[in-house]
Amino acid sequence: MEARLHCGAVVLLLLMGSSRFGEGASNPGIVVQITRKGLEYAHQYAMATLKKELSTITVPNLSGRSKIGWVGSISYDFHSLQIHQFVLRNSDLSLLPKQGIKASLSNNYMSMSGNWKVKKAFITLRGGFQLSMDGISISISLNLGKDESGRPTVSVTHCSDSIGPVRVRFSGSLSWIINLFHKKIENSIKKNLERKICEMVRKSVDSKLKPYLQSLPVTMTIDQVSGIDYRLVQNPQVTPEDLIMFFKGEFFSQSQRSPVPFDAPALTLPQQYDRMVYFAISEYVFNTASRVYYQAGHMNVTITNEHLSRLYRNMQVELEATPATEPLLMFSPGNVTLMPVMDIQAFALLPNSTERKPLFQLRVKTNVSISISMKSNRIVGSVTGGSKLKLELKHSNVSYINMNLMDAILNYYTFNTIYPSLNAKLEEGFPLPLPRDTFLKNMELQTYKNFLLLGADIS
Repeated sequence: MEARLHCGAVVLLLLMGSSRFGEGASNPGIVVQITRKGLEYAHQYAMATLKKELSTITVPNLSGRSKIGWVGSISYDFHSLQIHQFVLRNSDLSLLPKQGIKASLSNNYMSMSGNWKVKKAFITLRGGFQLSMDGISISISLNLGKDESGRPTVSVTHCSDSIGPVRVRFSGSLSWIINLFHKKIENSIKKNLERKICEMVRKSVDSKLKPYLQSLPVTMTIDQVSGIDYRLVQNPQVTPEDLIMFFKGEFFSQSQRSPVPFDAPALTLPQQYDRMVYFAISEYVFNTASRVYYQAGHMNVTITNEHLSRLYRNMQVELEATPATEPLLMFSPGNVTLMPVMDIQAFALLPNSTERKPLFQLRVKTNVSISISMKSNRIVGSVTGGSKLKLELKHSNVSYINMNLMDAILNYYTFNTIYPSLNAKLEEGFPLPLPRDTFLKNMELQTYKNFLLLGADIS
């Protein structure tokens, strides 16, 4: 999908129920909205992971002594306890504004087996057992934040669990003896598991979820000239319907970083929930990139063309084109435009010399249409059209300038050389801030005032 100039009207804002983010110099360049649909997808994946983790719980051996009526005191040992099945039946995800995310699991089931040994004096009895637990409930509360480097953090603020009925079937010689104190065994195993479940939940968050979130890039190298800053500028925000994350989204110079002299605009996001995730990418992101490449001199162009010799006989002419300022992209509903202003200095190359003689200076203006699209997980662009160059003479050291010929030469060079070169750079694009092994599909692009909105599902 593409967001094109002249592609038709796009609804700018939903008058009711829109969300506005940022009101100042610290406005984020990128706002990521994870909808309930996306959170449910993550929830189901997390539950599948948790199920595997819970199935690996190691239940400690149970041993001790018990006094049984006329049998007297015996010693017992329950060992080789192993979980065979953990069934997650019901789970629910709750978004708690200013608190975090709560996951509730209820009516779950687990089965396990093991061996038993009972000893009375010189008599030793052995056998096995099958145990099942029903009505297992787990409640987990997570808090999301950011660390000093701007990476997201997650912590378990609450975990509780309870286990319903426990049923044990014993097998082996004289297993009826075990049945005489089975309640004690059941309660001991139940208490151990209740403690182990939350231990495993915290371990799973630390070993699985934390590293995954920490894989979100803080900075990324684009090329030798620039990088992009993807730090979180504030803690993630939980609302009743979604999770919002705020990224700086600022290009910087690899050689010398300096403050950006303009602010990111506040973004007003329309209420859209069809996709799992929405990226609101401010024009600020693109314009900080323009600033970096402008300051690095990568927008300067030297033109030496055989057609320039037609301007003056017996004289080789060279043109140097530099932007008057960094060209800034402007986003509006359905449109992405660029209105660069270039200063062009013409020089005469003196024969048998490295010296140049200034001839005249022009100011050139144009209006360029930009198409923005997605390629894999990268934002890419291309020039889709532009108006004819408008030439204005600023200064001249010569008595005559063939402006019609100059106009034809510059327009030809722009459309046949500069735009293709620009397109090659725009095709490289830049990556979105995504954790490892995360890919987007079903992507849809729309342009709004000051930002580009990308909706996508996750795979």
